[in-house]
Amino acid sequence: MTDALSVLCDVVHVSRSTDTPGQDEVVVEHPLRVEIDGTDSLLLSCSPAHLEELVTGNLFCRGYLSSAGELHTLSFSPDRHTAYVTRTPATAPSAPDRPEDIRLPASAAYAIMGRNLSASALFQRTGGVHCVSLSLPDGSLISREDLARHNAVDKIIGHALLHHIPLCRCVLAVSGRLSADMMEKAARAAIPIVLSKGAPTDRAIQLARAHGITLAGFIRGERMNLYACPERIDPAR
Repeated sequence: MTDALSVLCDVVHVSRSTDTPGQDEVVVEHPLRVEIDGTDSLLLSCSPAHLEELVTGNLFCRGYLSSAGELHTLSFSPDRHTAYVTRTPATAPSAPDRPEDIRLPASAAYAIMGRNLSASALFQRTGGVHCVSLSLPDGSLISREDLARHNAVDKIIGHALLHHIPLCRCVLAVSGRLSADMMEKAARAAIPIVLSKGAPTDRAIQLARAHGITLAGFIRGERMNLYACPERIDPAR
């Protein structure tokens, strides 16, 4: 069962010197406690959808998991405010994936960003969530939304892990600013290309260059800035 993602809230609309009572649709903030092997715990604040993906992606990005195969059990309390995780240790250490040397026409990058920006009906109604999309090797697009952009990235990574999607061949599109912790998630997942409508920070650029990730920001219409590993984007196509 998934809780409602939004609720109606009483509000007073003020325009110039006029105030009018009404209602606004606002996003739900869902507190989630994650218990790991009965010893460690994490506290998350999130949108109450795709919680299995969120927990899986968050634990992977934090280093608690190296693959979905190490997730032995994942269950939730009846109110879904607590997640219980047990892990199965890896039988043998595996070499981490590295971003593949894929190529992306600039026109495809613009199209992916456009599809990401229009993917969330909840954002269109409330303006209260971030939307993140993953472009798969076959060209299809998967999108996830959350009140925190970090959670949305965790959800999309968790989805890929649970469905055995090769992240090292995918393109990640985000709508907001790219900070170092966001780029660390992309590096952990070996995603080769990260697209953003917003600006990256200096540390995000440094991490992208260090991990061989193509980083494109300020994607607006048919314009972008390439901050790291520009060779994966073909501006002529």
